[in-house]
Amino acid sequence: MFCGRQAIDGDTAQVGPQCAEKLGIPQVTYLQRVVGLSGDVARIQRDVGQGWEIVEVRLPVLVTVVSAANEPRPPAARRVMRMKRAQAPAELASSVRKELPEGSEGKREAEVQRRANALREQGLLIDQWDLDDIGADLERCGLSGSPTKVHRIQAIVLKKEGFTEIPPTEDGVRQMIRELLADRTLG
Repeated sequence: MFCGRQAIDGDTAQVGPQCAEKLGIPQVTYLQRVVGLSGDVARIQRDVGQGWEIVEVRLPVLVTVVSAANEPRPPAARRVMRMKRAQAPAELASSVRKELPEGSEGKREAEVQRRANALREQGLLIDQWDLDDIGADLERCGLSGSPTKVHRIQAIVLKKEGFTEIPPTEDGVRQMIRELLADRTLG
């Protein structure tokens, strides 16, 4: 299973590892490249900051991938033009509702199915899974099912306005913590 390194909203890099934990499968973070596959074992090169390491892991495995792992090939223009016509069942249902607002629900469903079959024959129907398809527990989905909540994200701009000398004593440390809490650098 492949995941990105991190999401752009919370920037916590925890979605991939949490998925692996919930699925009960091993994880390898910061994949740079797959070195090899042999049977049910993958050899993976992973970024470790100032270098890399090779790890071996049994499949199935979840990996988080760094952006340097892949240099995408240019898309084939013909394929791009063809795939512009691809649609998912939800898109089909939405367009049918707009086109047949007065039609019966049964008539609309039949039209969605007809269009889906036509797209499927052309290889242009995008698979769409719902909670039932994957056997997901609704109570473990979405915000209410998330094991973590990001309550606040803020950008902190540090300005150089001099310095404060803190004595290396218990009182000095307490004073420093009070100042950091007061200007919201901590907490």
